[in-house]
Amino acid sequence: MNDLVSINGKQVVTTSRNVAEHFEKEHAKVIRSIEAIMSETPKLAFQKMFFETTYKVDGNNKSYKEYLMNRDGFSLLVMGFTGAKALAWKLKYIEAFNAMEKKIAEPKALPDDAQKKLEIQEMRAKAMLINANTRKAKVAAELAENATIESYKNALIATATNTLAGEKVVELPKSESGRKRHELGWYCEKVGRKRTWASQMSKELAKKGITKEDGKTGEFVETIDAGGHQRQNFEWFEDFLLPIVMINFKPEEKA
Repeated sequence: MNDLVSINGKQVVTTSRNVAEHFEKEHAKVIRSIEAIMSETPKLAFQKMFFETTYKVDGNNKSYKEYLMNRDGFSLLVMGFTGAKALAWKLKYIEAFNAMEKKIAEPKALPDDAQKKLEIQEMRAKAMLINANTRKAKVAAELAENATIESYKNALIATATNTLAGEKVVELPKSESGRKRHELGWYCEKVGRKRTWASQMSKELAKKGITKEDGKTGEFVETIDAGGHQRQNFEWFEDFLLPIVMINFKPEEKA
């Protein structure tokens, strides 16, 4: 079936010689029928359906005229062909046109240059991610170097290692009782923000999956406000949250 049609430019076509052979017509008569259609069809229309070309016979250097035609041209040409054999060939050609049109509509593999360009873009994206993780790990390592609280130092080292690896390879050290803890406003001040930015910081932490978990990320404590009323606050463990805040909220940024 593949020899019934072929691709010419962006169109699926067959030839006047194929039609003559399969529908048992003289090629000269098929050409006359095509040219009759062309004479009765507006120029812009038939130019899209029929394309004059030439072919050569083996052992003969002389060129002979033939026509290429797309599905529409083929349909017009064979419309008047009747009989069981003609109908059978019409169906075969329709199937061939359908199959070839489906084939050229399928996504094609990218050319080598386009594939290389895509690979380069992916490499750049990976490099940018690696560079970003490296910068974050460097900040954590520098903070660890200057830390005076041992648990804080260990947490920073684990954070730097995991960030650089891009995955959790070191467990964050488990704290002991008596860990230092602070309200979120205290952490805001550590990155040059006002204490009133605590609500926004809480939202940003929640986006990263960091939430209030009693005994894990901090502890709920009861305090007495200026009016003598008892209220409950959540204070975050310093060795847990400070590394995260210092890495994700740059001190030079202002609220």
